[in-house]
Amino acid sequence: MAGFKTKQITQCDLPLVVEPTTSIRTFAEALEFVIKNREDLKTELLRSGGLLFRGLPVTSEEDFSAFIKALGLGEFLNYIGGDSPRTKVAEGIYTSTEAPPSFKIPLHNELSFVDLYPKHIYFYCHIAPEKDGETILGDARKIYHAVDKNVRRRFEENGLKYTSCYYHKSKALDFINSLQPSHKTWMNVFETERKEEVERLCRECNFGYKWNANDWIRLTQDRPASMEHPITKETIWFNQAHLYDLNPRLLGLWRYIGAKLFYFRKHTKLHEICYRDGSAIPRKDLYHIHDVLDANTVKFPWQKGDVLVLDNVLAMHGRNPFKGKRRVYAAMTG
Repeated sequence: MAGFKTKQITQCDLPLVVEPTTSIRTFAEALEFVIKNREDLKTELLRSGGLLFRGLPVTSEEDFSAFIKALGLGEFLNYIGGDSPRTKVAEGIYTSTEAPPSFKIPLHNELSFVDLYPKHIYFYCHIAPEKDGETILGDARKIYHAVDKNVRRRFEENGLKYTSCYYHKSKALDFINSLQPSHKTWMNVFETERKEEVERLCRECNFGYKWNANDWIRLTQDRPASMEHPITKETIWFNQAHLYDLNPRLLGLWRYIGAKLFYFRKHTKLHEICYRDGSAIPRKDLYHIHDVLDANTVKFPWQKGDVLVLDNVLAMHGRNPFKGKRRVYAAMTG
């Protein structure tokens, strides 16, 4: 018999709240609880897609790191190739995102646009947001079937080509980032200042790359639109096409206008998406995907000390806008 009980806090089992059946007073006892129940917790994670540990004495990013290691789901991954503005605070531990608080981050599977995607992603709430700021969630199994069958067929038959551009030095972009973090340097993206190391990582991660004027780098990656979960064998909607089309619905009208005016250029546009053969994806199809994601979104309010564990294939995540302070850390394992 497992040493924990579970309950729902949304209209589905995502996330499934895990509560020990005995009192846990110290962090050492919390680690012992996780290790003792590890296999049963893994089973529940595969069923629900996400587990929320609430009420355990997790109080720092160091505790968070130790908690992840106790779960034993894989080794830490660095955020290589990722576009979200983040700060690395410890081995494998990052701020969840530093995107502007007013910006909604739609549902997505972390790094689904790269071959070496993380199998699991973790969040720890150090400071609960004063208002809103939920980490929104969605079941990628349900979303796959909710996408219009004709849209799904086009995506699966054609495949996807992701393109990203990152800069080396730009006073204009440095100024924009000081006001609103958005466009990362390639040094941030690859966590190195050495071009030869960037090229090595591109080859390791199967990125196409090209150095452009002023030491900008242009990355391309061919990926499928869906995939089969490696264990459950369920078919999953697994792509970020809707995040790579920088349109008014995603950015908001004023951000979109500003981006077009200042840095939507051929070799400096942050993101582009098309089918694998280079043909355009109809915007109405991408807007349909936004509609499906919105219709399949669930949310819960963060509490200080919460640890959320997601199967990064089964569960999608995002972030609602917020006001006031908010500090959530993130980590990934392969």
